Amino acid sequence: MDALHVDFDEIVVRTDRLDFPALAAGSGPTVVCWHGFPDHPMTFAPLAGQLVAAGRRVVLPFLRGFHPDTFDRLTHADGITLAADAAAVAEELGGVDMIGHDIGAGMVYRVAAAWPQSLHHGVAIAVPPPGTLVRALADPAQQQRLFYLFMFTVEGVAEAVLHRDRALVDHLWSTWSPSLRMDDAYRSWIHNMYGRTEYIDSVLKIYRANFDPSRADPALAEYAGRTEAIASKPLLVLGGAEDGCLDPRYFTEDGLAAGSEVDVLPGVGHFLHLEQPETVARRVLEWFAR
Repeated sequence: MDALHVDFDEIVVRTDRLDFPALAAGSGPTVVCWHGFPDHPMTFAPLAGQLVAAGRRVVLPFLRGFHPDTFDRLTHADGITLAADAAAVAEELGGVDMIGHDIGAGMVYRVAAAWPQSLHHGVAIAVPPPGTLVRALADPAQQQRLFYLFMFTVEGVAEAVLHRDRALVDHLWSTWSPSLRMDDAYRSWIHNMYGRTEYIDSVLKIYRANFDPSRADPALAEYAGRTEAIASKPLLVLGGAEDGCLDPRYFTEDGLAAGSEVDVLPGVGHFLHLEQPETVARRVLEWFAR
């Protein structure tokens, strides 16, 4: 993990959908970074330090339902809802470059497909393109890697496991990025975040929405045909060769617009932006300069 230090301000990005608490640093063209699970916006801090040093303003929002100010605002938890949030934040900030990791990567894919005017460049980290992801989900070996996804749909079992302690969270981090040595600050952020009932409830709402259409926002149904289609906007997709969550062989250009690029970085896992922030920043900045 890079030692470059950045001081973040706590801000609120006010949109017509929701007021999003966020962390922000730097000045210049804006890069918005969306986190996933089991994660915290500050996992982007080392990458943000590199981007700020390169003359960018970096904004790290909390997903809807992942901050005390929005715990009660995750009525609908489907992917289209989260993507509409990302588009609203981008449009409020005047059009941005966008990076998404894990759940955040899904948001980038959907924003690029349905609201392409809201982002200049998009980067998806640690989740393959939608077309190859569908094939991955049919692979029994990949299903085994995603055991937690299916477990989270079982009411009572998921709550019992997550409320008991942070053992599952630690297991996911250690198996998804086996070479990462997380320092105490990051571990404390993650443990504190996923030690609270409200965060656990939000996590389970999002994962259960993957299989339960009743959890989707009917007001956004009209966007489904676009968000689930292949985006016409080229994207940069980054994966880690040691990713224990999603098999790196599924990181291909299938299902991406012409001009897209896919890189699988050696020696890193699922949290590659934390493991090799300099390498990821260099690749991201090259993409932004296109």
